[in-house]
Amino acid sequence: MTGTTRTTDRPPSTAAVPRVSAVLERSLTQVARSILRLEVPERALPDGVRVNRSGHWLLVRISEQAPARLSDLAREVDLDVSTVSRHVRDLVAAGLVEKVPDPADGRASLLSLTGRGAAVLGAVSEARRQVLTEAIAGWTDEERDALARSLLRLGADLHRPRDRDGGTR
Repeated sequence: MTGTTRTTDRPPSTAAVPRVSAVLERSLTQVARSILRLEVPERALPDGVRVNRSGHWLLVRISEQAPARLSDLAREVDLDVSTVSRHVRDLVAAGLVEKVPDPADGRASLLSLTGRGAAVLGAVSEARRQVLTEAIAGWTDEERDALARSLLRLGADLHRPRDRDGGTR
């Protein structure tokens, strides 16, 4: 029998948890890969501006952390400082990111979005949301709301501190 619905609030048996977890892990990996592979739509960019996926994710992180030090940004995106530096140099040259000396440490710089960078990030984000909108166009409002709530909860639970064995502290 397919599509059965549980009639109690009892959690699934421990034997079912690993199977559900494997399916969940595979599905989330597939969704994450699909999201990460979404191209930056050129139609969302002003004339002459080019931003690749890496540049987009750096714009997102800079907008969330500004003012951000390059080393902190590299740690946050889990990339080598030289790789992030090259991408940031391109974003600065495009007028999307501003780099100013760190008043607390003259050897370092602080990064933040320029007005143009914020506008580009907003336009790209809106175009990417349109792709998601099209993907879930056949879903009910309840299904969309349930997905959003569940993903927010999962994200929060994944950020809880864990011990070395992966268990929650």
